[in-house]
Amino acid sequence: MRIPLTFLLSLILVSNFGSAQWNQQDAETHCVIERLEFVGHRRVESATLRMKVSSRPGQPYNAEQVERDAQGLRDTGFFDEVRAEVTDSRDQPNAKIVAFYLRERPLIRRVEYRGVRSLSTQDLLRAYKEQKIGLSVDTYFDQQRMERAAAVIKNLLIAKGHTSATVKPTYEVIASTNTVTIHFNVDEGPKAKSP
Repeated sequence: MRIPLTFLLSLILVSNFGSAQWNQQDAETHCVIERLEFVGHRRVESATLRMKVSSRPGQPYNAEQVERDAQGLRDTGFFDEVRAEVTDSRDQPNAKIVAFYLRERPLIRRVEYRGVRSLSTQDLLRAYKEQKIGLSVDTYFDQQRMERAAAVIKNLLIAKGHTSATVKPTYEVIASTNTVTIHFNVDEGPKAKSP
């Protein structure tokens, strides 16, 4: 029985293609992580960051795991931005260097209330706690939390009879220390007369 030449050539091509595909996948699965790097963190210790990721030096490199690790770092709430970069090792064949580039969220250094006469700082802090706002010195800055705090201030002033009160929150970033000062500029307006 004679096998046609075109059939034999087809088998050889399919065999070589499959082998090339297998070799590429095999090479990826045999890559190991040479080292992990965390770049851009100041306050969060490297040991804490290492605890937040599953990838470890010496383990097989897995792109999906590295992405899960990056998401895990994002989920900590410590960072505005987390980006993972993987490069080939110059020193070790079939090894990868996994670097996580981090931009820490700034800490609140000071909170100032300008123009508030009808409320004490204790009133405001109590209301923040009741509303679960979590805005205080030495916590991570969150613009949405600042906006919610401004709404709480306004509602407290309305409850005290200042129905036309305005609250404008602003913040100032101090880049050298990666901190923020929050200013609540308040105009209480006239107090409504009781009927």
